[in-house]
Amino acid sequence: MWTPRLLAFAAILSLASAASSQSAPAALNQAVALTQAAEAAYAFDVELQGADRTWRARFRPDADPRLRLIEPERAALSGEERRAFDAYARDMEGVSWCAGENMGRVADVRLLREDAVSATYAFQPTPESVRGEQARRYADRMRGEFTLVKATTDITSMRIFTPEAFSPAPLVQVRRVNIAITCQPAPNGRRYAAETVSDVSISAFGQDINQRTVQRARNLQ
Repeated sequence: MWTPRLLAFAAILSLASAASSQSAPAALNQAVALTQAAEAAYAFDVELQGADRTWRARFRPDADPRLRLIEPERAALSGEERRAFDAYARDMEGVSWCAGENMGRVADVRLLREDAVSATYAFQPTPESVRGEQARRYADRMRGEFTLVKATTDITSMRIFTPEAFSPAPLVQVRRVNIAITCQPAPNGRRYAAETVSDVSISAFGQDINQRTVQRARNLQ
């Protein structure tokens, strides 16, 4: 079952990036500047798929609420699922740009490998880069990587993960977090997070929780 806490955990980390623009390479700064200059408020379809449920919704920046559940019908959701969807909807601000503002603040960027087409960098998330007070407490436990394509100076993929298990609270152990983001071009030519695959394994109060969610955004208009 998708609990609100786990959904929030995955959503927060899927948007995580880190914090010091002064340490970012020139190519990344250029990618962020190009994306910010081209940003547009698109409407789009959202699909969130878990082990036992798939939600389909439509985001419209000028609507209230901005994220409307299409399938299943809201009446078919349990109270816990409703609360989880509402929390997810509150956190949804629009298109998630791969070279968005937060990526202009990444810290400890270092080159891992490159070829004539692309370059892959590692980076360190920091408390200033993530949403929510709880997430800020364990940002230093995360690591990140992104690949930047040279031809368009844009990010094509990103991964955020835990290099080792850690305990954010008594009787709670985060054993594994791996979030892989695949980026595709939007109508404005800049890349956005078209698919986010979140794999989370947690032990909490003697209970093992393993959750894999796939979030897709498509049909930008």
